[in-house]
Amino acid sequence: MLNSTLLDSIANRREALKSLITLGGGAAAAGVGLSACAQESAPPAASPAPPMPAGIQPVEQTINFQDPAQNLRSFVKTMGNLDPAMETVGWFGGDIFAVTGPDKPLQKMFGVEGMGVLRTEPQEDGSYRIFNRECAFYTHPFTGAYMDTWENPFTGEEVKVSPIHNMVVNAEIAPIFKMDFDGVVKEIPFTPPWWVQEKINTAMSMFEVHIVAPSPMQPAEWPRESAGPMNRISEMFHRSVRLSELQDEDQTSANYDGVWTRIGPWLPWMLQGQADGHLLYRTFMTRPGTIDLMPDRLLTQVADKLGEEYFVSPPADTWGQQNDSSFSVYMAENEPAPAL
Repeated sequence: MLNSTLLDSIANRREALKSLITLGGGAAAAGVGLSACAQESAPPAASPAPPMPAGIQPVEQTINFQDPAQNLRSFVKTMGNLDPAMETVGWFGGDIFAVTGPDKPLQKMFGVEGMGVLRTEPQEDGSYRIFNRECAFYTHPFTGAYMDTWENPFTGEEVKVSPIHNMVVNAEIAPIFKMDFDGVVKEIPFTPPWWVQEKINTAMSMFEVHIVAPSPMQPAEWPRESAGPMNRISEMFHRSVRLSELQDEDQTSANYDGVWTRIGPWLPWMLQGQADGHLLYRTFMTRPGTIDLMPDRLLTQVADKLGEEYFVSPPADTWGQQNDSSFSVYMAENEPAPAL
């Protein structure tokens, strides 16, 4: 989950805002008409403010998120742990949809549920190394059961499902974010925005990665597995934390809940070839913190299908080696499929 246009969204929001203003104006006009017909009377007493939800207290913001060092420290504290001896266990799950054309609705293909284990190491230059390992299993779109096979609704073919099992997905984060995408190192300015609401003790971060790069699976060699010569991938991570936890210097981590959104090509095991379209992932993500707090069924599935080495983060000596991805792992474990 580390591998991660707003113009349309902004335009849509602008039109929605116009509609709201129009509706608001109509409501206001109606209100004037009603008050003109009403007898004069004293204004009603103001209702008391509702009590704050249990456990929520206003917090004064003390972090300057415009300062790169404080921003980066807050980001690392949220996604991982500032203590290099501590591992962070994350859980994610949701649905994956096929996007096949502007005149067709999204179609749910399958679900996904997985986990990641990461550890951070601060460096003398102020950057952080992230040692991350991740795995996930695809689930039946309606029952939620883990799938070993899947019937492709476009071709009618039953195919073998390949789970996500990436042993190494390391990264370095600093004012410039660097990450290896299938052998291509991308440098992305690290300026994640934060939204803070002190009244409800909440801070929210957004981190995005948008890339277009040559696919490691070229159609000439992988005609049924490759979605095309280039891969366009977008990953968006939204995390929400308690501001008080983020600002507490005695805490080395801040628990989060959030959303992971991904736009990417067809998965190799779908055997879609270069068919028009792509996949949209919509999932939750959260941090149970430790392995023992993960869902039992997921832990059992990981141990039985992949092994308990996925319960720990990569060791330090993995730094510098090429990262795994769904494409590179599939290529290492499979041969090109025969023609349909």
